[in-house]
Amino acid sequence: MSNRRKKQQRRPAPSYRAPATRAPAPQPAPRKGLLDSIFAPRGPSTVPSPKIRTSITHGLATILATPALVVAVPVVILIEWLVLLAFGFQGPFTILGATFAIPPISTSTDVSLASNIFSAVGATGPGAALAPLAGITAFLVVHAAFQALVTSVAVERIRTGSVSAWSIRRGIHVWPVAIAAAVVNLGVLIVANFVQILGGGIGFVLAVGLLVAGVYLFAFAPAISADEELSLPLTLSKAVRAARLPGSSNLTLAVVYTIPSFAVLLAPLPGSLIGVNPSVVAWAASILINVLQMAAVAMFAFRYLAIGADVPDAPTPRAGGRG
Repeated sequence: MSNRRKKQQRRPAPSYRAPATRAPAPQPAPRKGLLDSIFAPRGPSTVPSPKIRTSITHGLATILATPALVVAVPVVILIEWLVLLAFGFQGPFTILGATFAIPPISTSTDVSLASNIFSAVGATGPGAALAPLAGITAFLVVHAAFQALVTSVAVERIRTGSVSAWSIRRGIHVWPVAIAAAVVNLGVLIVANFVQILGGGIGFVLAVGLLVAGVYLFAFAPAISADEELSLPLTLSKAVRAARLPGSSNLTLAVVYTIPSFAVLLAPLPGSLIGVNPSVVAWAASILINVLQMAAVAMFAFRYLAIGADVPDAPTPRAGGRG
């Protein structure tokens, strides 16, 4: 055998290489809408959320540690009651139990007050149809100011252990966010009233469920605005993400707050139906309920401050537009 043939036998056989193919271009992720971001499945989380009992206790302790807020409750209720009487309002006095409530509980009060006042006044003329809307807007803005101030006071008290003039300045900053949350919950309230046409059973359950959803998704928004520097859309978006943290029991907390608050609005307080002269018991009950409503505002502030650092950032929007 010649040397040339021996070299050919030693030569390794060429390896097989598949023809190169172009990998498919990655498909962009579908753009998610608002409902997708709210109801999308959530993965596991290790965020240490405070227990519900702890949140309630800290919320109440924060308000009781601030005597100015407690003293402000009867003063505000008295002023609001006198203003309502000047416009012809004659009750029920129970409705003032939601003066410092969280939307949509306070929003339902705004609607009821505006409806009662303008039905009592009997407005006529071209602007009669817009008068209730103007009244709802006025009450909504005023009650949002109360919530903004209580939230900023609670955040400063929790963060520093004291309260200063910063709370008032910060409350002005929080006010637009509180108004926006109330406006969104006004829409929730309208839908809740609409679904009641389904009947007293399933309709009522769906209506209460919508009220719970309004508290659940947006109760953190004022606290976020008081503690961080975010735009209004980012604040509302972060409130939704904070509410939906897995294992946080925020939905349970929203139920615990909403159902009793809504029941108090429906159940007349002792002596609250006596026109322009509510009884002492009705005044005491209304003051107590509003202090508890303040405690609920502080409760959500405390709960957010405990988990705020662990709330994920908003997803980065895709670069470019449609081709």
